Amino acid sequence: MSFTSAQLAAYVSGVLHGEGETVCCGAEIDTRQRVEGKVFFALKGEHVDGHAYVNQAVKNGCSAVVVERLARTVEVPQIVVQNTREALFALARARRSEMGLSSVIAVTGSVGKTTTKDILGCLLGDNVVVSRKSFNNDLGVPLTILAGEQAECLVAEIGANDVGEIEPLAKLVQPDVAILTSIEKAHLEGFKNTETVLQEKAKLLQQVPAGGFVIVPDFIDLSGVSIDAHIVTVGITETADIVVETGVNEQGFATLGMDGAFITLSLLGEHNAMNAALAIVAVLKSSNSFLIDELLQRASHAKAPIGRLQRQKIDGVTFLNDSYNANPASMRSALALLNKMQAKRKVVVLGDMLELGESSHAEHRALISNVSKIQADVVVLVGNAMESAGCSTAMHLPNADTLEEVVPLFQRGDLVLVKGSRGLQLERLIEMFQQTKVLEH
Repeated sequence: MSFTSAQLAAYVSGVLHGEGETVCCGAEIDTRQRVEGKVFFALKGEHVDGHAYVNQAVKNGCSAVVVERLARTVEVPQIVVQNTREALFALARARRSEMGLSSVIAVTGSVGKTTTKDILGCLLGDNVVVSRKSFNNDLGVPLTILAGEQAECLVAEIGANDVGEIEPLAKLVQPDVAILTSIEKAHLEGFKNTETVLQEKAKLLQQVPAGGFVIVPDFIDLSGVSIDAHIVTVGITETADIVVETGVNEQGFATLGMDGAFITLSLLGEHNAMNAALAIVAVLKSSNSFLIDELLQRASHAKAPIGRLQRQKIDGVTFLNDSYNANPASMRSALALLNKMQAKRKVVVLGDMLELGESSHAEHRALISNVSKIQADVVVLVGNAMESAGCSTAMHLPNADTLEEVVPLFQRGDLVLVKGSRGLQLERLIEMFQQTKVLEH
């Protein structure tokens, strides 16, 4: 579904400069991505101003640009608006109302959103548009919608760091089915407590119409939330609407049993078996075109997103790269997985869990207690919060800038868990080790 540059100006309440009949389809905010035929939105960020890349976007073939100030010597239509970020959202809202999608599935939760979203993409196959990476905010969700104009199905990941962020995104997406993966202590600087987390995440579930479905693990209590859609619970106990069996094999890969059939996933950790189960149930409720055996087989091929329990083997050392982010629940899951796996030596490299607000110290202390139970051979803690939690047997680094001190500790046969909040970028440790081995050879 395409639109003209004149329609674009009307959608975003902007002033058109240039040809009004230019055909546009989709949108982009990054010239490193494919912009040909799309509208380039020049966003002003904290460190980068997209207006500096307008000429590059035109050179790369964009059909029009949306700007806050006119660019000189630009040969494509320009639409001038007061705020390009708000204009992107407005375009997505206008186009969403005209899209004839057969199904729309939205995913939210404290942990597991991106993995579940990627599993859904694997299950639905061709002609589905899935959120890129962790594009789950007021930029990522509009871009996902605008990428789905030619698709039959849309899968949108929806996240939030503070109260009030989910409802406008949920209204934009208009899901038929919504998945709530978990409610945990995450982003507590904004939410303060898990009760508020649930209230905020529930804003997505409340946008699902009466004929739609809300899919949740059976341990999440939605009794205090007003929801029009059918609620379907998934769990390992007989009280769940859909009963499943979850586990891990000796290599740490998740196992899942549903309806008498069993698979081993290509994803590490028992929690990912539940993520897969939630995704399968969502697809079954969104369409009559799939059989559960077919979906189980497709789920077995789903791959881990970057930095989320990725298994990487480098020169005899196996890394569990879970460096994308961290909160108390995901830390516990990763440590439980490490505890079940076999290795010559086990090494734990953990970084601070950020955005925990007033509960930060208590949660880091509790984490240290969990670390002591897994009997790791080497423990490295990175960051001030980890150090203040106190662990006399661990190696402490004040920040991630000194990670090179850890590299010599690794030995062939080691199993190394690397996990911390995004701000620490602990994946650099794996990159340093890999570079060291390249230089040695």
